[in-house]
Amino acid sequence: MAVTAFFSAFMGVVVFFFSLSGNMGSPAHWIYAISMLAVFAAMIHTRAYSRWRRVFQVSFALLFMISFIGILYDERGSMSLTQDTIQSGEVPFCQIVIPAIIAPFALTGRVIFPARMTGHFASVMGMILLWFIATVTIGRGWCGWVCFYGGWEEGASRILKKPRVNLLSRNKDLRSFQFAFLFFVVLMSLGFMSSVYCEWFCPFKLVTEYAEISDLPSLIATVIFIGLFLGLVIVLPLLTRKRTQCSALCPFGAFQSLMDRFSSYRVVIDVDKCVRCMKCAEACSFCAIDRETIREEKGRPELTCAKCGECLSVCPTGAIRYEFSFQAASDARIRAKGCSPVPKNVPSNRFGAYFQAILDPQYLFVFTAFTFSVIVSGKFIPDAFIRIASIAFGGPR
Repeated sequence: MAVTAFFSAFMGVVVFFFSLSGNMGSPAHWIYAISMLAVFAAMIHTRAYSRWRRVFQVSFALLFMISFIGILYDERGSMSLTQDTIQSGEVPFCQIVIPAIIAPFALTGRVIFPARMTGHFASVMGMILLWFIATVTIGRGWCGWVCFYGGWEEGASRILKKPRVNLLSRNKDLRSFQFAFLFFVVLMSLGFMSSVYCEWFCPFKLVTEYAEISDLPSLIATVIFIGLFLGLVIVLPLLTRKRTQCSALCPFGAFQSLMDRFSSYRVVIDVDKCVRCMKCAEACSFCAIDRETIREEKGRPELTCAKCGECLSVCPTGAIRYEFSFQAASDARIRAKGCSPVPKNVPSNRFGAYFQAILDPQYLFVFTAFTFSVIVSGKFIPDAFIRIASIAFGGPR
C-alpha cells in the first residue's frame, strides 16, 4: 500500500502538470484526473499491468477519435484533407510517419509531411521531441502503452476468449514482413518525396482524416483505407487475438523495434524459472514470443516486443519481468559464460524493503510508460468529455 501511495502521489503531480494546471475549474479535467489516478493506482496495487493498460488504451482510442475529429471540424469544417489544407501545412503530424521522413530530410533538409514545424497541438518538432524522449525511456513500449491507434486493435482482439485463427507458427514471418514493409515505405517515400504510407496504406484514415475524394486515385485510396481498417484493425485482431496491424503493417512499430536498443527497459525471461508452458507465446499481442524463443532459452522476447505486459500477466511462475536494460545486458553476459546472475539482496528491515520496492524496475517502467499516456491523452480525453457532454445535454462546449 505504501508503494502504491508513493507512485500515485508522483503520478498526481504528472496529471496536474499536463492536464489540471490551467483547467482547475473544468469538471471534465477533474474527471479525467481522478480516472487516470484510479487506473494507475489499481495497476500498481494489483500488479495487473496489462489489464488496466488495456482499459486505458481502448478508452483512449475511442475518446481520441471523438476529440480529434471535433478539432478537425473546429479548424476546417470537415475530416477531409483539401489541397488548401495540405499546401498551407495544416495537417496534424503523426508519429507513424517519422520513419519515412528521416531519409528525405537528411538528403534535402525538407520535411515531406505537410504539417507545422511548431505552434500546433501536433507539430513536427513537438512530436519528434516526444518520440525521442519516449525512445530512450520506454522504447517500443510506446506501441503497447501510449499509441491512440493501437487501442482499436486492443479492443477488437479481446472480444473473443479464444483465437479462431492461430498465428503462433507464423510469428517469425509476420516479424520479417513488418521490417520488409518498413524498408519499402522508406524507399518509396524517398523516391516520391512524399508520405507514401499516409497516402495509400494507413488504415486509420477512417477514424481521423482522409483525402478529399475528387478523382479515381483518391477514390481507390479511400477504398484501400476502408479495407485495411476493417481487415487489419477489426477482423484479424478479432479472429487471432493479436494486434495484426501493429505486428505487420505499421512502419513506426518496426522502426521502434530497431530503436528499442536505446531504451532504458527490457522484458526479460528467467530461463531457470521458465517451465516452457508457452502461455506467454499464446498471450503475446505483438508476435514477439514463439516456440523457438522459449526452446532456445533466449532470455527475452524477440525484437518486436512492445512491453505490453501480457506475457507477465499469464506466466505461472513469475519468470517474466521488466528489467533495466543495463542489468538485462549484464545478466545476459554472465549467462553466456555459463554462470548464474547474482541474486538481489533481501532487505533486513521494512525500510530497506520499501526502498528496494520503489526502485523496482517493474514499478519504474509502469510509472514511466503511464506518464507518457498522460502526456499524450491529457488534451484529448477531457476535450472528448466536453464534446460528449455538449451533445448529450446541449449548450456550448
